[in-house]
Amino acid sequence: MTAVHDQETAPRARSAAEEIAARVREIRASGDGILPPLLLLGTMERVGSNWVSDTLRPVTGQHNEPFRQQLGPSHPLSALNPGLSPDEPLERLGPYGRHWLVTFAAGKHATERQVIKETSLFFALPALLSLFPDSPVAVLTRSPLGVASSFTRGDLFRRWDYRARYRQVTAMATRPEYAAWAPVVPDDDPADLTALARLQILNTLLIANALHQRGDKAEVIRYETSVLDPGAAHAALARLVPEAPRLTAPRSGPPAGTAAADDTFATTAGKDDLTALLSASDAGEVSAAADRALSAGHEAVPGPAWDLARDWADGAGLYSLAPPRPRALPGRSASASRLSCPVRWVAGHYGGGLRWRNLLVTNDEFAAFLNEMGNAGLPNHMDGCYLLAVEMPPERGGRLRYNRYARRWAASPGFGHHPAYWVTWAGAAACAARHGARLPTRAELLAETSRDALMVTNHAYQAGDTVPAAEPGRSPDEVHHLAGNLQVWCGDGPDGTPETPSSRWLHGAAWNTPGTPEEIRRPRARHLSGASRGVGIRLVRDAQHSAVGPRELAGLLTNWVRSLSDRTRSLRDLDEALPRALAALQADS
Repeated sequence: MTAVHDQETAPRARSAAEEIAARVREIRASGDGILPPLLLLGTMERVGSNWVSDTLRPVTGQHNEPFRQQLGPSHPLSALNPGLSPDEPLERLGPYGRHWLVTFAAGKHATERQVIKETSLFFALPALLSLFPDSPVAVLTRSPLGVASSFTRGDLFRRWDYRARYRQVTAMATRPEYAAWAPVVPDDDPADLTALARLQILNTLLIANALHQRGDKAEVIRYETSVLDPGAAHAALARLVPEAPRLTAPRSGPPAGTAAADDTFATTAGKDDLTALLSASDAGEVSAAADRALSAGHEAVPGPAWDLARDWADGAGLYSLAPPRPRALPGRSASASRLSCPVRWVAGHYGGGLRWRNLLVTNDEFAAFLNEMGNAGLPNHMDGCYLLAVEMPPERGGRLRYNRYARRWAASPGFGHHPAYWVTWAGAAACAARHGARLPTRAELLAETSRDALMVTNHAYQAGDTVPAAEPGRSPDEVHHLAGNLQVWCGDGPDGTPETPSSRWLHGAAWNTPGTPEEIRRPRARHLSGASRGVGIRLVRDAQHSAVGPRELAGLLTNWVRSLSDRTRSLRDLDEALPRALAALQADS
């Protein structure tokens, strides 16, 4: 087993940046063909990044905005931290925060190219780039007119609270280290479309400036090109992953004959023309605000960087205008998602003595588990990172809500009996132990889903989100949503060297992924601290697993977090201490 020891730094503790660099060197030395991750940087949300991700999905590992979404606002590198500073030291991170950052950065170096997609990082962008100095970069762009149309149609400026984001950015621009950017966002309370355009131009300038300083020539994936000339867009993507087989275009949108009930997170619908659903006056406001912001930023960046930003913000002339048609978002009531099936443990198709829980773990159940952990003294939020579940706002797809006044978790209204997502592997495995169960292995799931007549349920944005865990028309003695609704965490993961962080397999299809047999079987894995809106929890039982009490689980997880302070151990040894301890605790219960 390889330990991290550098003779020249032995007399003092290694900094977080030094540790990341040393871990990456060891990973590269551990095998041939180790690739740095590909960074996809969106100039704004709604630039069609899901189309890019779906195209690259078969040949790369996917990580959707982990830096922006999985760091809490108190983390020193979080884009949501109003105290963010370019000179922010990382040494004040506690053991879990440091381990999260080190495994996040080092673990993305692998033989299969990993893709990190990030948007709207603003002043946190240099921190991300510093973690991956050798990574190729692609910039995802869209004209401010197209972004404004998408935001207006989905009422996203209000729903995603971009007013608060704008005020955070303007407040940061009053500080000396960011003062050069103040003219781009000159006042606190402009009209919504003006604020949106300013934010997009600011982020575009920041990306162009950062890449200019790195000397990078980034590939540019334009939304407009993907619509008007898909072949050119595919050629650009192929240049980003030359080691992969030929890319194929994903089928856009939900299956034929269906329409997503809520397409907030779906940006894959097929288009062959560019229409901005804006009035002429609104379109004029957006274009004028973008032009003024771009002009105001001219002195903040070198000339070549400004030219890049201007080019990336171009494209308004490709759009035609049409009357705005705000979409009617589906209503949802508590009664609409009432659980209609009792929980049972049933025999699988292939037998073997294994008992499968018929339903995925729901938001109500996971909220109750989080409350038990909190009452036992285990916080979910540690060192600016999330241990068991990512706390995502409801408008961003978060269905588990923490009330800091009552210190209680609850499911969002109408989603209590939907399956839980945004759950880490640590949270899923601990929840399984609490239920006297475990997570199924990938081999068990492959066997259970290998039937020719397998029914694939909610997938490819059919509903735009999860549907209730109880599948209509299926009896309590059957396994519901065996493929579809959510992918699930597995109890095992790929083999690796001691230098690489541990990960665990994901299996199945989710509401936001294809439901093909190839997608269900495709190997993909994620670190134990990872989470997403497409991965949940399925449980199995055998004779070797007993229920564990909340205090025992809280103590085990607390001790594991404390053990992360020993940075002389290999990353895999630090990670695997958690599943080993969980298995031992269940055996002793």
